[in-house]
Amino acid sequence: MFDRVLAPIKSELQEAQNILARSFQIRSGHLGRFSHLVPGSFHDIIRPALVLLSARIFAPLNFQAIALAAVIQFIYLAARIHRNVREYPGPVDCPDGCQFPVLVGDYFFSRFFSCLCEHGIVKYLSPLSKIICEISEGSILRVKAGETLADTDVLRQIVYKETALLFGGGCRMGGHLAGASEQEQKELEMLGTSFGMAVGLSEYEVETSGYLGQALLALNGLPPGESRDILEQLIRLFQKQNEGLAVQVG
Repeated sequence: MFDRVLAPIKSELQEAQNILARSFQIRSGHLGRFSHLVPGSFHDIIRPALVLLSARIFAPLNFQAIALAAVIQFIYLAARIHRNVREYPGPVDCPDGCQFPVLVGDYFFSRFFSCLCEHGIVKYLSPLSKIICEISEGSILRVKAGETLADTDVLRQIVYKETALLFGGGCRMGGHLAGASEQEQKELEMLGTSFGMAVGLSEYEVETSGYLGQALLALNGLPPGESRDILEQLIRLFQKQNEGLAVQVG
């Protein structure tokens, strides 16, 4: 269903996926075998799509926007791979489950930086680095909180850091790259952050309608057109498909 909504940017999404795919294949093998992610999931496309749509509202898409979409996904992949590694008390034999995923996550973090350099968008290194630091802080909070997380302020702080900031930052940078005004960038950031909170909280089966309402409200501050309409469709489709359900994650 999401693929159909995103049909107008299908080719640009594929180009972003191609950038990622080239990085998955290294001399020692395909990195997918160590990452333990679920291929073809919602999380494969949503972050790059939001970056591309945020830019497309203001200007035709170019390869810098596509590269930025790939960069945001590199950061998500690295953080998700690190998050999937479980802590083990004492020495444990985990031949594929410990060291390799950590190294693969580190590799994707390095790839985001090289991708910025290769495509002339190093200006986004500083804000992205700050987001990565926040993601790490969120992960530390989650590990300290343990498995007993519920609908609490601590959970929302974790989701904000681990998920929402990357959504919001990706949308804001996409708009900035395409010439959005400062106010329009703020609206994009609000849209992305609110949508990201909803996506992150849905993983814990927490009610998300308030955040989705905020994301829809932010759309009112953006220029009308096909890309804004697609963003609205994405938010409403997510809302419909996840009423009482959690999103499948890697």
